[in-house]
Amino acid sequence: MKGCIILFGESFRLGGQNSRNIGSDESYNEQINAAKSHISFINHLKESVNVNLNVYLSTYETKFKSDLINVYNDLLIGHDFYDSLIGQGKLIHNAINKINKINKINYDFLLIMRIDLFLKSKFTEIFDHNWDKILWPSICFKPYHKHGIHPRVNDMMVFFPRKYYMYLKYLYPNNECNGHGNWANIIENSDLTYDSLDTMINTFHDSDSAKDFNPLYYIVNRNQCNVHKTNGDLFNKWEI
Repeated sequence: MKGCIILFGESFRLGGQNSRNIGSDESYNEQINAAKSHISFINHLKESVNVNLNVYLSTYETKFKSDLINVYNDLLIGHDFYDSLIGQGKLIHNAINKINKINKINYDFLLIMRIDLFLKSKFTEIFDHNWDKILWPSICFKPYHKHGIHPRVNDMMVFFPRKYYMYLKYLYPNNECNGHGNWANIIENSDLTYDSLDTMINTFHDSDSAKDFNPLYYIVNRNQCNVHKTNGDLFNKWEI
C-alpha cells in the first residue's frame, strides 16, 4: 500500500493565530522537530504495516528551505515554495493538481496536513491506513462545534481514501482559507452523505493546540494548552 502526505501552510512560523512572523531563527528548531515527527510517523507505517509514504511540500520561501527539503529527502515527490501568501485552499489544490500530473494520484490515500504540526504518539497509535471514510482529526470544541447545521471540523488535517478522490474539489471551495466548513461543503455540494464522513477521534478539540488540549498533535512555536475544554462529551455525527 502507498500513500502521500501533502504538507501545507507556513513553515518556520513563530507566534499564535494570525501571526505572519515567518523564517526567524527562533522558529527553526521547533519546525525541524515537527518535520522529524513526520518522518518518525512515516517510518513507523513502513516498518509496522508495510505502508510507504511520499511527501509533497506546499509552503513558503524562507532561508531554511534547503534544510526542510533535506529532512524529507528521498520521500519527496515535489515541492513548492511560494514568495507570497496565497491561502490554504490554493496551497492544497495546487499540490493536488501537481501530484495528479506526476502520477495521476496513484496512491491508496492522501493525508493533507499542516506542515507545522508535531505529531504525538497518539496520532501514530490511532492512524489506520485502511480507513474508508473522509476523516478530520476531530470536531472543534464546544460551543464552536457547528458550521450551520453541520459539524465544524478541525481543519489541521484531513484523510482521503482513494475512492473519494473525486470529492477533493469540495475542500476549500473557491480557494477559501478557512477549512472549518469543509464537512458542510461536501454535504451541500456533492452526493455524499454523513455515512462517508467522520473523525479520527470522537472527542471535541479545537484545531489550535494553544487554545485547547489536543491529544494528536501540537502546533510548533506556540504555547500548548493542557486544558481539555470539552472534556467528557463525545461526538456523534447523527446527533450534532
